[in-house]
Amino acid sequence: MHCSLATIDLQAIRDAVAATDAAVFRLINTGLGARWLDPVMIAITTLGIGYVQAAIGLVVTGAGFVKRRPDLQRLGYAALLAYAWSGVISQVLKVLGDRPRPVLVMFDVRLVNGPLFIHSFPSGHATTAFAAAFVWAAFLPRRRWVFYALAGLVAFSRVYLGVHFPLDVVYGGLLGSLIGIGAARIVRPGRRPAATDDPPLLRPGQSPATMEDA
Repeated sequence: MHCSLATIDLQAIRDAVAATDAAVFRLINTGLGARWLDPVMIAITTLGIGYVQAAIGLVVTGAGFVKRRPDLQRLGYAALLAYAWSGVISQVLKVLGDRPRPVLVMFDVRLVNGPLFIHSFPSGHATTAFAAAFVWAAFLPRRRWVFYALAGLVAFSRVYLGVHFPLDVVYGGLLGSLIGIGAARIVRPGRRPAATDDPPLLRPGQSPATMEDA
């Protein structure tokens, strides 16, 4: 008796979560849909593409070598590490979860940039964007809310474009945040600067040698 009640309650919770997930999806995908906003969301979502973040990491790393800036080199390394981890981990979880995309389970999906059919959970774009955001926030804490906001927009764009459910991007964002924090701590060990600290990348007149001794 107790087992059956527990099963019923668990199923009821799952149904409620799924219904809420679908309702929020419709609110964003259909309710907020507008022609003028479509190209904006398509542009924003590119920030969550793996090769875009890899290219940014390579450019920053290269700039660090050219300018002889160890701080830039470490930022580039952390960005590349976060990109690699987010790609591998999210893809493994996608295969294990094997959740269908919204277009396969809902009849009223508004597709803006073409359909996707499999591996919806978690959102790889959200994972990659939040991993990158937390890496950049660790090195430039005064700008952290800009990076978090951009990552949030990437996650929002995936639902808006009709290719992910809200829970896909929520879990992707949480996963990416952990990956970004881990990558930054590995590449940049030691005390994390407080929000009021001057970030090393922005200190005027400081040479790389002085920065290393600080």
